Amino acid sequence: MNLRRIDLNLLVVFEAVVAEGSVSRAARRLHLSQPALSHALARLREAFGDPILVRHGRRMEPTPSALAALPELRSLLAQASRLFAHGGRFDPTRTERTVHLGVSDYATVAILPAVFARIRREAPALRLHLHHAGRSDAPAMLRSGQLDLALGVFNTLTADLACMPMLEEPYLCMVGAGMRPPRSEQEYLDAEHLNVLVSGDALGLIDEALARRGLARRIALTVPHFAAVPALLAGTGLVYTGPAGLSRQPALARALRLAPAPLELPPFRTQLAWSLRTEQDESLQWLRTCFNEAIPARA
Repeated sequence: MNLRRIDLNLLVVFEAVVAEGSVSRAARRLHLSQPALSHALARLREAFGDPILVRHGRRMEPTPSALAALPELRSLLAQASRLFAHGGRFDPTRTERTVHLGVSDYATVAILPAVFARIRREAPALRLHLHHAGRSDAPAMLRSGQLDLALGVFNTLTADLACMPMLEEPYLCMVGAGMRPPRSEQEYLDAEHLNVLVSGDALGLIDEALARRGLARRIALTVPHFAAVPALLAGTGLVYTGPAGLSRQPALARALRLAPAPLELPPFRTQLAWSLRTEQDESLQWLRTCFNEAIPARA
C-alpha cells in the first residue's frame, strides 16, 4: 500500500472508534461532528479493508481484525506523539495519551490513589480510563488491546502476558455489627456466605481452595463489587471473606466485625498484568514503574 495515499489522521479515528465501540462517543472524544466521524470511518474502512465496527443487536462492536490491530496501533500513535513532541525522547511531562486499565473497585481504592497522585504531578496530560475487569476477562482484554494494563489476582497467565506483584494480604472474615465471625472451620462451612466475583468466574479463589480439599461453602449471594459488602452484611447474618486491606477503610471497619479466617487459605495476591506486545512501550514502562514504586509507600 502506498502510504502517500493514506491520511494518517485516520489512525487516530481508528483508535477512538475501536476503543469506544461507538461512532457518537468517538466523535465526542475527538471533538468532531458525527457526520465528519462517519465520513472518516468510511475512508478508514476502505483503506483497512475491514468494516472496523459491525452491528450486533442494538450495539456496535469492533471486528476481530480491528481488535487485533489495536495494540500495535496504540504503540504507533504513542511513538508518533513522542517523536513530534520532543525529538523521540520519552518525557512523561509531555505524554498525551489515554491508558486503559482493568481494575476492581477494591484495587482502585487500595492501589490507585498513590499512583494517580504521581501521574498528576509528573504526567498531567496522561489520562486513565478504568474498566471493571477481573481474572476471567482481563487476560483476553489485554491480548485484544482493549486494556493496556490490568490490576487483579492472576494466579496463572499464558506466555504472551507478563505480571508483577503489587500486594499480598491475608483473608479476613467479616460480618455485620452485632454478629460473631465464625471461629472454626466447621462454623465457617456451616455459615451462609456473601461472595464477590469481579467477573463471571464459576468459582472464586476461596472456593477453588476449598474444592481442592473436597469442601464447599454455602454461598447465598454473589455480587461484582467490593463496595457493596457493608450494606449487604448489615442484618443478614452472612459472612464475607475478603482481603485484609478492606479493614483499612474506616467506614467499613466501623460497620463490621472482622476476624482472621478460621481455615487455611492462600493469600490474596494483587498483581499488575500486561501484554508482552506492549513491553517496549515507554509510556507504559514508566507507568508500570509508578505502580511498582507506589507499593512501598503504603507500608
